[in-house]
Amino acid sequence: SPGNPLAWARLAELRLSTGDLDGAMEAARQAATLNPNLARVQTVLGFAYLTRIDIAQAKRSFLEAIRLGQGDPLPRLGLGLAKIREGQLGEGRREIEIAVVLDPNNSLIRSYLGKAYFEEKSNHRAKEQLRIAKDLDPMDPTPWFYDAIRKQTQNCPVEALEDLQKSIELNGNRAVYRSRLQLDQDLSARSASLAFIYDNLGFQQLALAEGWKSLSLDPVNYSAHRFLADSYAALPRHEIARVSELLQSQLLQPININPVQPKLAESRLFTLSPLGATDASLNEYNSLFNRNRFGFLSTVLGGNNNTVSEEMALSGLWGRVSGSIGQLHYESGGFRDNNDRDIDIYNVFTQVSLSPKTSLQAEYRHREFDRGDLTLIFDPTSFSRTFRQEDMDESLRLGLRHSFTPTSDLLVSLSGGTNDLLQRDILSGDFKIYMSEGQYLYHAERFSIISGLGYYREKGELTDLEAEETTTTKTRHTNFYLYSLFNFPRSVTWTMGASGDLFDVKTSGLSTKQFNPKFGVVWRPFSGTMLRAAAFRTLKRNLLSNQTIEPTNVAGFNQFFDDSNGVDAWRYGVGVDQKITRHLYAGAEFSQRDLTVKGLVFRFVDDEFVIETLEGDWAEQLLRAYLYWAPHPWFALGPEYQFEKFKRPDELMGEESIARLETHRLSLKVGFFHPSGFSMGLKPMYVNQKGSFGLKRFFVPNENLSDHFWVFDAFISYRLPHRWGIITLEGKNLLNKRFQFQDTDPLNPSIIPDRAILGRVTLAF
Repeated sequence: SPGNPLAWARLAELRLSTGDLDGAMEAARQAATLNPNLARVQTVLGFAYLTRIDIAQAKRSFLEAIRLGQGDPLPRLGLGLAKIREGQLGEGRREIEIAVVLDPNNSLIRSYLGKAYFEEKSNHRAKEQLRIAKDLDPMDPTPWFYDAIRKQTQNCPVEALEDLQKSIELNGNRAVYRSRLQLDQDLSARSASLAFIYDNLGFQQLALAEGWKSLSLDPVNYSAHRFLADSYAALPRHEIARVSELLQSQLLQPININPVQPKLAESRLFTLSPLGATDASLNEYNSLFNRNRFGFLSTVLGGNNNTVSEEMALSGLWGRVSGSIGQLHYESGGFRDNNDRDIDIYNVFTQVSLSPKTSLQAEYRHREFDRGDLTLIFDPTSFSRTFRQEDMDESLRLGLRHSFTPTSDLLVSLSGGTNDLLQRDILSGDFKIYMSEGQYLYHAERFSIISGLGYYREKGELTDLEAEETTTTKTRHTNFYLYSLFNFPRSVTWTMGASGDLFDVKTSGLSTKQFNPKFGVVWRPFSGTMLRAAAFRTLKRNLLSNQTIEPTNVAGFNQFFDDSNGVDAWRYGVGVDQKITRHLYAGAEFSQRDLTVKGLVFRFVDDEFVIETLEGDWAEQLLRAYLYWAPHPWFALGPEYQFEKFKRPDELMGEESIARLETHRLSLKVGFFHPSGFSMGLKPMYVNQKGSFGLKRFFVPNENLSDHFWVFDAFISYRLPHRWGIITLEGKNLLNKRFQFQDTDPLNPSIIPDRAILGRVTLAF
């Protein structure tokens, strides 16, 4: 029946639900050509225009549908969404209210009305509508998803986690990032920082498990990439993975109001990691509707040791264009002599939707970093009182996403930048860097392919300021990869693939060609159970801004550690994550890394100080275990255990001068969250470390050393009403415990042998 307009309208709906926006528009127009006087035809045509951000045409179609069918609630809902997208929140909410009056038993429309009330910061009304939606359709994950976000902003993270887990359960055990109404892209809600719910509770390992599971099922889901980026801070030496997941989320995302916050996009900041709930991002204050508007986030921090910081981000969305401008200043005198740092970061980002299939983006970054000796090594007296380094980085990145079909996408990232460094009276460097990457993704229901290639070129000059000698450096690195993910049976996701690297450093003569096999498996034998295993090889690549669009993990095991360039590593791992009850979660993971490292060694030969290039084998082990429990809506407990073991040859111990190192960490996170907005948290941590280290200057092994100690961190915070922000007082090492400790993750330090008291105020509008 090719002349049936309702059949064409239904076909348009189905195409919209699968993301085939061009096909949906074609079918909707065909339906309108056959019979424009049917309300359903005009309604579907309005939604087709809405997904293409053609708001004026969408409103005309919805108004015509309302004229043709006064009692139909769906065009009222569509008109409300169109008005909200245009920035008319109050008028849009009134249209959705009319839709509810026309069909009061429709759970989905109730969910959208609750979302509109949430946008207007009318919490009581939003709560009531979402409660009614849950009662009307207990099997719809949509109201549970929206209510989880609402409860998080009301300082009820335990209840938010319950609702989020319920939405996942109702969605076939897959994480929910959008509503059931496929006709509405629901972009803004998909950008909300769901990871912050877990982070607020101190359940970061559980957040990582959810992120890995989501990406194993849907590798092109930009919300899952952002979720994982926000969660990676819980693991040591994962800065490359964190900022790379952020980049992949940016390339895959549609235009939205979320800014690029300067501190989230940068690595190598050497700043103390906050206590989860004390560090909010604009995503946590994000609205649940994409609409024309501006957003603003400002965070001011002050503390002892002359620590001050301020960060601001202004973002905007208008029609087919979104963008943000951000700035960060951070300075601290440090906990010892010459431990100060001064950081300034500027970021400008814009994205344009040329069509439903194609979007372009551009990002500019500028960073200035002046610091002393920041490394925390086991001997607290072994640091330089004269070392100073200044860095200035600039970069420009262009990005493209083009969807050939609803199941195939092309990503392109082109970037170039400069890096100038100065080690006072010792060394200066000037580097020019170019990096390009391309990736093709094919994603079907049970099968996905991720393939890509990249090219890195660096040219620079290093000047020995004492000898007044200049050396030209040239580095080229080409990489390519292919990953295949398939579900067979449905409860098992297999990852099989490989990558290749062509690495060439002209100055040192180092040239490497390496093939890297990849294998991983994720098995979900029961609801709430996830078993993981992986084995793969990597070569640490040169990267601009520490970011890449290559997949960062295989079956939940990170590929890109913060190693030195050229490190060849095999990693093997197994892990399990288990949901025991609605309030109790447990998991464990063990992995082994075998590394081949090439580096420069300084030593005395015949009473002369010489530099040699040596190759050595390193071994690393990482064991993590957690038990998370929420016994009451106001309380959360999260004991965690982590064990790290490093073994390196005495003649090649790396910058940290580690020959052998074993570190045990046992922490207990206790959180209290009251609906009034007040929160408190305590995190006692026991550390037991022993190892053999080298003298910092001459890499001569010392005798075995050890220390064990307790560190107590705590915070108290208050959420301002109407989602205006959060005020926090945070204490690190409250008892001012002095200890000896070798930090294996200096880029993201978690403890220091000195009391730190920090006050933070975050405001969002």
